[in-house]
Amino acid sequence: MGLGKHTQKILELEKAIRLRDREIHDIKTECAEQFRLIRDFCTCNDYGSKLDRVQKIHSIADNNFMALLKDLVDDEERAKIIELPTNHQVSK
Repeated sequence: MGLGKHTQKILELEKAIRLRDREIHDIKTECAEQFRLIRDFCTCNDYGSKLDRVQKIHSIADNNFMALLKDLVDDEERAKIIELPTNHQVSK
């Protein structure tokens, strides 16, 4: 006996949620790693001048910002906008 259409839809949505949760976890992990790198550069005593450290921190932040921005733009382009019917569009 097959699954009902509502049960199937629920399973599909649960799978989508699990995938998104995994994506969010991966993003948080990557952000934490980059913040750790920045923290380490800030407390490093032998990395050269302060300007070198600031430039390295800027580079890390800039690269990650641009990658995140690209991901956000890609997500917006892939997103489907579902338009709800207005009172004029509802058929009776």
